[in-house]
Amino acid sequence: MNQTFFGKLVSSAIASALVLSLSSCGGSSSTTKPVVSSTLLAAPATFIAFGNTPNTVAITGGTGPFKVVSNNPTVVPVTGAITGASFIFTPTNVTANTPVTLTVTDSAAATSVVTVTVTPATIPSGSIKLTNAAGSICAPVNNAALSAATLCAGEAGTASVTLKDAAGAPLANRSVRFEALTIGATFAATANAAIFSRVASVNTDAQGVATVAMRADVESSSEAAFLRATDTVSTHRVDTWVTVLKQTSGASALNVVPTTGGMVGYFSNECPFVRREFNVYGGTAPYAITLPAANTLVLANESAAATPGSGITVARSGGRFTAENAAAACTTSSTLMTITDATGATTTATYTTAPGSVARSTTPSTDLTVLPATLSLTADPLSTYCSSSTARYTVSGGTGPYIVSSSIPQIVAKLADAGGVDVSFVSDSKWRLLKGQTTSILALDAAGKVAVASISCI
Repeated sequence: MNQTFFGKLVSSAIASALVLSLSSCGGSSSTTKPVVSSTLLAAPATFIAFGNTPNTVAITGGTGPFKVVSNNPTVVPVTGAITGASFIFTPTNVTANTPVTLTVTDSAAATSVVTVTVTPATIPSGSIKLTNAAGSICAPVNNAALSAATLCAGEAGTASVTLKDAAGAPLANRSVRFEALTIGATFAATANAAIFSRVASVNTDAQGVATVAMRADVESSSEAAFLRATDTVSTHRVDTWVTVLKQTSGASALNVVPTTGGMVGYFSNECPFVRREFNVYGGTAPYAITLPAANTLVLANESAAATPGSGITVARSGGRFTAENAAAACTTSSTLMTITDATGATTTATYTTAPGSVARSTTPSTDLTVLPATLSLTADPLSTYCSSSTARYTVSGGTGPYIVSSSIPQIVAKLADAGGVDVSFVSDSKWRLLKGQTTSILALDAAGKVAVASISCI
């Protein structure tokens, strides 16, 4: 089973192993030869993939660039040329288990085979349907790009999925397990149940629909809850996020999510460029976002960026803004951003920056290198994920031109001007970079050399 969430973890683990193998050859994040391992390896080598579900395969060893060929492109279409050291594919849905062979070839004609068994998706929509209680005051402020629904703290609703067999017929009387993998929400088989918990199982009805009652935590601070539904027979599962907002006197209180965001660098006395996203809910729009006097952060709303230190306006509840620090010498600091709604109500969010502890070498190197070698994004102390972010790395040495990529498809690496590498991701209703997760950023040069850095959520 190599579904989106599982594939993410597998790719991260493989990428971590690659980092270790590279650093063991001289202690840096690059090699003076093609990849240290002489054996080309595409992994996982064997797995089950559900139809209509993205999967990731990571590549180690061999000599880039790489290409991949499918022996059944109707079921598993692939792009051929691989950009970087990983690739993703989404099988078409099938009516029966279908084996497919993917062959990865490097520039030296070495090959590595991946065997995939494509299995019918029993939750073909790939989503959990969330429904608010009638008259919800929080439902209208939901930003569909960020979460499947928005509930007020203590509010009830429902969560449901529809199961179908390979021919599209409903799967009746099938057990489905619903889980809240973080704080923020609980489930029960019925709305009048005496006990709600983080896990609840129900059977599908005659139409193949499994529905549970859902309740947002009463004590919840404004946050996002990570939800999962699993067909316990096929093990096909789908994930989503729901936003939970505090409320005051029957109204949605002014909230900002997350309340804290920032970065920790790699080199001592240095902070690389980082941009973090914040979302505003409740209160009365529009909202003014301001910084302390003489501050140099750059704020931006969904349409434009302000000059350094200047404020911006967020026009609607559910809207977002970003804060970014320039690449510069720095010390540990914390900036309080003030959000004021149209009635004068206020709340705050904090942006933090901290340098690393590694002294930057003064000796020029011709080795292919991606710097900083590590970069950490800080999550809200109560949160389980990092909000949408962008960070700037640099690639140098080796033999240009370069190809850059990440070890998971949700994180995008792109070459920028002057050797820059912009690494970004969107935390949305389907996927978020979880606290404790580390992902590799890879650069491949024209000689087949590979350099590796990492980005983490802490």
